[in-house]
Amino acid sequence: MKKFYISLCGLIILSFNAFASYHPKGLYTLEYPVSMPNISLTDETNTSSSILDTSYDLTIFVFWSQSCHPCLKELKHLEQFQQKIQKDNIKLALVSSSKEWNNNQEQRAFLTKYKAPTIPFYNDTNNALSLALGIGTTPYTVIMDKNGKKVATIQGTTNWNASKLYKQIKSLKK
Repeated sequence: MKKFYISLCGLIILSFNAFASYHPKGLYTLEYPVSMPNISLTDETNTSSSILDTSYDLTIFVFWSQSCHPCLKELKHLEQFQQKIQKDNIKLALVSSSKEWNNNQEQRAFLTKYKAPTIPFYNDTNNALSLALGIGTTPYTVIMDKNGKKVATIQGTTNWNASKLYKQIKSLKK
């Protein structure tokens, strides 16, 4: 019986490690979009507004952290992606915990240092949005349509320069 429990524990540990290291490398489109929570974020000018108040066809929320190495590597590519999607009425928004920064100038300087000087950023006070969405790791991307529905996600890093990803995201516009 002892061997059985040791084997079972080993399988659980192997399974957990395999699951924990699995990060899909692309867009996951929800078959049934779900309503986003009515939570406010604070922008660079310290203006607070609901994430549901938008005039964009899609809003791409990229949850990130300054201590997340994969997030930092993506910033330059996100800047380029943001320049590309502006003409499509798609908004890119970086979201980080308000507790990470002393002030907005520090965050803008940090983004500029990592070659993302123009991406709009938002502070998630008390991590309300990330908690409501069940986000526990970064980078994590949530795509919301103009009706306030979560229509797709990306867990982990992705290739923001890939034309396939750009086409997939554009196809989410309704």
